[in-house]
Amino acid sequence: SSRPHWELLFCDTQSRPNQPSHFLAIQKNSSKYDDALHILMVVRGTKSMSDLITDAMMEATDYEIPVPGNDNNGSSIRGKAHSGMIQSGQYLVQRHKKLLSTLLKLSNKQKIEVTLIGHSLGAGAATIAAMEWNSKAYLRRQRQQKNDDSSSTRDNTNDDDVEAYNIPISAHVVGFGCPALLSEQLSRSTRDYVTTVIADADFIPRMSGATLVNLLLDLRKLDYRKQAERDVEQALRELQTRFTGYSSSSSDNGSEKNSLPFNIDDDDIKKVMNFVHSGLEKVIPSSTPSPSAFPPGQEQNEIDEGSNTDGGRKENWEERMKPVLFPPGTCIHFYRDGSGIDGTYVPCTFFNEIDVARTMVNDHLISSGYRRIFLNLMRDFHRDDHFSFESNKMNDSTSK
Repeated sequence: SSRPHWELLFCDTQSRPNQPSHFLAIQKNSSKYDDALHILMVVRGTKSMSDLITDAMMEATDYEIPVPGNDNNGSSIRGKAHSGMIQSGQYLVQRHKKLLSTLLKLSNKQKIEVTLIGHSLGAGAATIAAMEWNSKAYLRRQRQQKNDDSSSTRDNTNDDDVEAYNIPISAHVVGFGCPALLSEQLSRSTRDYVTTVIADADFIPRMSGATLVNLLLDLRKLDYRKQAERDVEQALRELQTRFTGYSSSSSDNGSEKNSLPFNIDDDDIKKVMNFVHSGLEKVIPSSTPSPSAFPPGQEQNEIDEGSNTDGGRKENWEERMKPVLFPPGTCIHFYRDGSGIDGTYVPCTFFNEIDVARTMVNDHLISSGYRRIFLNLMRDFHRDDHFSFESNKMNDSTSK
């Protein structure tokens, strides 16, 4: 079969808080025997300050969707969802309801099939939009609003407007690096139509209010004094190796290569290390025991239970929080296995804590994260270390 040809319908490159940048395209070469109108929606990830405002609205807000096929009996799935993403996804649905209704009428098709693609914020907004479309939650809300004021509705209802709420739409999502978006039950309910791809240590799918608090608690309890002292001493030894005797050495013509105002010897390193040690003691007092100092089976929280403030009130701010939000749908985790890239299906709860790694930020980006992972996968698949997406595209065009 021929590849689908798409024609641009709508494009908004300027994002606003809870209104992400996106574009719509329609398939032009679908079969005349296909009863569906195919629409592509691509939602951009975080790029502007407006997008960061949406990202920051990470409060776990109540959210529910009717159970598919049971719109009339009141059955629904209740849970929590990322507040900013809820508003962004609902905006996408409301923004294009009349456009999609008009397109369906003009196409003489029976239904609309929407494929949504997004990265980061875009993946979260796309998932909420698909949930709204597939569950017809927006239809139920609009009908309820109309029934609340039936008299005014009868007077002012436009037939085209009513028809816009009755569009038969099915939506599927492919998201990359989607934020922690839904509570576990809601996430599982989207597995049939949402696929979330996560690159190795990407921190965004793991980041929620609870996991951030837990990370800070872990960092506070971490006794990093020995590692810090080791790093400083290694740096000093490297300087000593590079500079010792360098100022006294001469070039071939007898002139001095460099004139250094100091020379690093072992006594200097000991003095500096004593200063570093005393400084770290002030930052992490020795009265704070390291995790290895606890008896087997005993946690620091148990030791701290006796420390009270405000007339006997116990300090409980160190209690770890239970994560509520997770990536949506069917989760595919690609990871470095030591010799290349491997991948596996994992439950959404696999991403219940932030994985602190050197690549945790780069893995979330398109160029250094997802594109690089898929490039390595394709090179392994084709057994060609020189494979590139650009050259493959050129080969396809010349073979036609």
